Parts: sequence; structure tokens; C-alpha cells
Amino acid sequence: METFLVSPHEVRGIVTMAEAVEAVRTGFREWGENPQLNAPRRRIHIPTGVRVSVHQGGVPAAGATGLMTHCEWVKPMAEEQVYPRLNHPVIVLYDAAEGELKGIIIGEITCSELPNNIAVTGLRTAATSAVGTDLLARQDASTLGIFGAAGQAKNHLLALMQVRKLKNVKVYSRNPENRKRFAEEMGPLTNLNITPVSSPQEAVRGVDIILAATNSSVPVFDGNWLEPGQHVTTIVGSNVGLVKGGFTAAKRREIDDATLARSHVRGIVSVQQAIQDEQADIFDPVSRGVIKWEQLIEIGAILAGQDDGRTRADQISLYKNNAGQGVADVALGALVLEKAKKKQAGQKLEV
Repeated sequence: METFLVSPHEVRGIVTMAEAVEAVRTGFREWGENPQLNAPRRRIHIPTGVRVSVHQGGVPAAGATGLMTHCEWVKPMAEEQVYPRLNHPVIVLYDAAEGELKGIIIGEITCSELPNNIAVTGLRTAATSAVGTDLLARQDASTLGIFGAAGQAKNHLLALMQVRKLKNVKVYSRNPENRKRFAEEMGPLTNLNITPVSSPQEAVRGVDIILAATNSSVPVFDGNWLEPGQHVTTIVGSNVGLVKGGFTAAKRREIDDATLARSHVRGIVSVQQAIQDEQADIFDPVSRGVIKWEQLIEIGAILAGQDDGRTRADQISLYKNNAGQGVADVALGALVLEKAKKKQAGQKLEV
């Protein structure tokens, strides 16, 4: 078997967002059918603020198993978490049949619609959010309120367009210039009516889907504002390693207890991840009795036909994209490797 090295400039814009969403959907469906295909993300932090993450999974349908690892210099602030330096992630793929090394993919994979949009594992994160949103939001959902106006929010808007016929979008960011710039850039790209709004409540009012795609460390809206039939997708994960290491005082949250308590259907990527990382959006409210662990539904279980998810149009649904998983990275990496080989990109390694 030939082994390929794919470099950072070769993965820019190599897949469409629709292709990324479907690859990730396959990874989660297989994991739902076979719990042994994935392990929770693991992280370590060193005193400089540099952290490294490892995501391990196997996707038999893609003919691959392996891992993705990435490293960032993290700087926790009072109300947000910033990244002074982002470094190249690396996907290592092995053949699912005999375990031979298939490829090494270096660099942040981006979609063809936004080839230069760089965010921390941005494409996989957005595709994972789209899969869960597709499973839980109302089928007729057409309006979206976005919190956040940077790279993750841009990717997420494109991703959600693959699973719902969106018409109108409202965007809120604490920085008025950022939300204005988001509307000006993404409006022409998506052919959607995108309106910057000046308050969190305005972003929530009257929309079908609420998307929180921020770097916030505190809740971005009040769950008491939620209306019947709305769906919430949120992406902030865990910084428990930073807290336990003494780098920052408090764990991060993007949603409040009211959002959890008022949701009738609560989807999540991985319950095991929430427990391992003591994630403040989930672990802490469960510990206080706001909800119970058994009230959380993993999206893999829905994809595998083991749970229904939403059952009524008037239900409020929540999807916690609580950490990237190896099955998604391996599925996406396998797709990228095939695309690179068809384009005669990449370099053959003599191994």
C-alpha cells in the first residue's frame, strides 16, 4: 500500500461543506452502531499555556482508522478564551483492513466555499454541529440566530445550510464591527438575508434555530427567552485542564442552566466526554440536579436508530457539540486523502 503525505496548502478548500457533513455523519452513525470505534478526546496542558489534544477513532465504512492531534497556545481571559497562536493539526490514517499506514495529513482542512477561513478544527466542528442540528431541529426550520462572528460562526452558517433551507439570519457579536463584517461577507456568499442585531435577546427572538459558535467562557443568552419549537446548538467544550492546572479560575460555559432545564430534548456528542472533562455546561448542572445523565441523547444513538430525538414540533431541543471526536476526524481525513490522490496532490512516502 502506498503512503501519502498531504501538506497544508493542499488541504485548503479540498472538500465542499456538504461532503464534509456527510463524511462526519457516516463516522457518527458507525460509532452509534459500535461503541468501540471511538475514544474520548484527551488533552494535556503545559505551564506556557500550550495544550495538545488527541482524537482517536475508526471508520470502517471509510476504510480507515487512526487519530487527529492538534496544538494551540491558549490564553484564558475573564469572559472568553483566545488563541495567540494556532498550529497545524495532523491526521494519521491507517488502513482499516490490515493496519498499514495510509497517509499523514498536515494542516487545517477548509471547505471550498471558504478556503481561507481558519479556525481551530473548524471544518470538523461545523460539520459535527450540522449533523446534530439536522437530527434535532424542526424539519421546517428556516430562520437562524447566530452568536459569534468569527471563523467558527462562518463555517457553521455554511454547514447548517446543508441540512436546512435557511432564509433569514440574525447575527450577534459583542463587537458591532465584527457582526457588521460577518453580514457583509457571508450575505453575498450564501445569498441569505443576514441582519446584524444589537442585543442577545434580539438574536434569540422569533428564530427557529439558535447557534452559539463563540469563544465565550460565560453564557451568551438567557434560556428563559427560548420559545416553543426552537432548537439550540452550542459548541464550547471544556477547559477543566486549565482550571486544575491553575491557569484560570473558572470552567467555561456557553449556555445557562435555564436552557438545559427548559429543553425537552437534549442531544450531545459524547456523554463520556462530558464526564471525563467535567464540562461546565453539562457536568456541573447534572451534579446540581438541573437535569439527569439519562436525559442526554448521543447523536450516534439517533443515527443508529436507537433513539428518536425530537418527537413534537413544539419541543425545545438542545444539541451540545461538546468536543471533537476521532470518528469525525478520521472520516474527514479519509475523504481528504482520496480527494488529494485524485488530484495527484500529496507526496508518496518511502516507508
